[in-house]
Amino acid sequence: MLTAAVGCTLAGIAGADSSADSGTDLSRHSFQILEGTDHETTVYQTAAHADGPTVLVIGGVHGNEVAGYEAASQIAEWEIDAGTLITIPHADAEAVEQQTRTGSDGVDLNRQFPDGEEPTTDLARELWNLVAHYDPDVVIDLHESIGIYAGSPVDGVGQAIFHSGSTETAKEANQAADTVNRNHVDEPRLEFKTDSFARPENEPSGLLVHKATRDLDARSFLIETYSRGPDLETRIRWHTELVTSLIEEELFTTGTETDDSAEDTSDEPGEEPVIDQCRDDDMDDA
Repeated sequence: MLTAAVGCTLAGIAGADSSADSGTDLSRHSFQILEGTDHETTVYQTAAHADGPTVLVIGGVHGNEVAGYEAASQIAEWEIDAGTLITIPHADAEAVEQQTRTGSDGVDLNRQFPDGEEPTTDLARELWNLVAHYDPDVVIDLHESIGIYAGSPVDGVGQAIFHSGSTETAKEANQAADTVNRNHVDEPRLEFKTDSFARPENEPSGLLVHKATRDLDARSFLIETYSRGPDLETRIRWHTELVTSLIEEELFTTGTETDDSAEDTSDEPGEEPVIDQCRDDDMDDA
């Protein structure tokens, strides 16, 4: 029923609010999910006229990881040359409003997406139905950590890109980290590292990117910045530059430029268009 409801919502909004950007070959739509509840939040769709993949960027899964949802809000305004960009800046809007990791229910949203099973809360189900409806080729989840990743999530997972474990996503993550480290990171200790997701039998489990990879075969990435030390503007820039690097060959984004010249507990340590009919503390950081 939720899947059907989401499908109808997308169809209705796309038909009612469709508007091409003046001077560009883009159409933009936005709509709310869970409208009228504490979890009401806005979804943004930008579609280019040229064919291309679908990329989904999500922030605010944890409400106290500010750079992630601020970067996602900026990304929602990007122009693209091909494909479709779906952005959910404030996934857990109640937690974002409260500036806390979780909403008032105390449930960690990024543990509610078990592989091969239905998500375990209303918010997680609604977000997952949205993700499944768009069936994105690429999923990028933006987070922050109170510690820096050093091969183990014990002390934190900041300054890292976790990927879904394929040769392709490992290469993409390494290239993005290298580009941003060379051009945007001044301190060696803050250089971004890469690693693959935890195996299905390992903790943490139930992450959105895990489910996107394992249930939808998406190329998925979880980005963690270090929230203690670097200023917010710097962390937002790192997020946006990493996303740019990961998807520029997919969507040919023009909304940002990458210079090639020169309390929280986060989530991941390592292992991995308009709808025409009706039918989401350290290793804990992510």
